Amino acid sequence: MQRNIRPKVLLIGLTLIAVAGGAAVVAQTAKTKDTKPRVTLYEQTKKAGGKYVLKYKPERGTIYPNVEELAKRSDLIVVGRVLSHKANLTSDERFITSDFLVKVQEVIKGESPRGASLLVSLPGGTHRFADKTFAVIAPVGFKQPEDGGLYVLFLKTKNKDSAFKGQRLVSEGQGLFALTNGVVEPADVTPDDPVSVKYRKMSAVSFLHDIHKAVPRKNNK
Repeated sequence: MQRNIRPKVLLIGLTLIAVAGGAAVVAQTAKTKDTKPRVTLYEQTKKAGGKYVLKYKPERGTIYPNVEELAKRSDLIVVGRVLSHKANLTSDERFITSDFLVKVQEVIKGESPRGASLLVSLPGGTHRFADKTFAVIAPVGFKQPEDGGLYVLFLKTKNKDSAFKGQRLVSEGQGLFALTNGVVEPADVTPDDPVSVKYRKMSAVSFLHDIHKAVPRKNNK
């Protein structure tokens, strides 16, 4: 059974740690989804002296115990290789996302042509402003994909109102697994995450077998 923590809302109910000039400042985010941070990242960067780092803890929402539960809630599951990535400032200029171009090698669930490319967006990244100042959104407890890496991605349908350009993981903290040297490395490095504990260092062959087994036969071709 999955464990419900709280509704999943980007930047809601989280503690963000801003690091500027070597000093750490703890700030609470808005408590309602209709209230945005008061200033842009550029304003915060200028105030911090030209360099601003915001440590971002991915919203965990519902914590899934295994790939069966992740698969049930995913609209698309693919195995793909990251070709490139680019960080982007969101339209409200108050957050940074990284867009990863992923070449699909296998579709386990959903519709996506093999060999096609998908754009997958994740929280985090670095943005340099025109005056050469820069801001960083640094995810905590989550390892971003690397160019050239092979991954299994559990994805959900893109929300048209989302600030993210591409498709997103079914969970900010779960849903991304690197297949490195034949073994599994979950992106979530939180020590008590049940999926990380269960699948870390598992053989890639066994891991993929478990995912195929969890997907209904009509989708698992």
